[in-house]
Amino acid sequence: MLSRTMTEPTPKRLLVFVTRNGNDDRSTIAFTLASAALSTGMDVGVFLASDGVDLVREKSWEATRVDPFQPLASLVDDFIARGGKIWSCGSCVTHRGLRQDAMRPITVSGIGQVVEWIQAGAQVVTL
Repeated sequence: MLSRTMTEPTPKRLLVFVTRNGNDDRSTIAFTLASAALSTGMDVGVFLASDGVDLVREKSWEATRVDPFQPLASLVDDFIARGGKIWSCGSCVTHRGLRQDAMRPITVSGIGQVVEWIQAGAQVVTL
């Protein structure tokens, strides 16, 4: 009799590339999408680039509310609490003169993180 080893399938990956700050409804839509994908069991990462890196500033998303969506702060906090990953483009952070002491505890990385996810088969959405 043959025995089989059952393994769980690797979850699909979604990488959401955010290029807008909290004053733009696209950042809210990005985190709404990212949270919905997490709910389906996907492995989800958000990469902040260009104006999107402004979201790493302390208190950057607390005042953002785009009706009829949840407040951006709730979306991001829930996304992180449920295991979502957020990276911020290091070059974009440097370009904008953001200081580490004025930033949220979000990983600053290079574009290599994006490339790794794409190589692993991630679907990419840019907002």
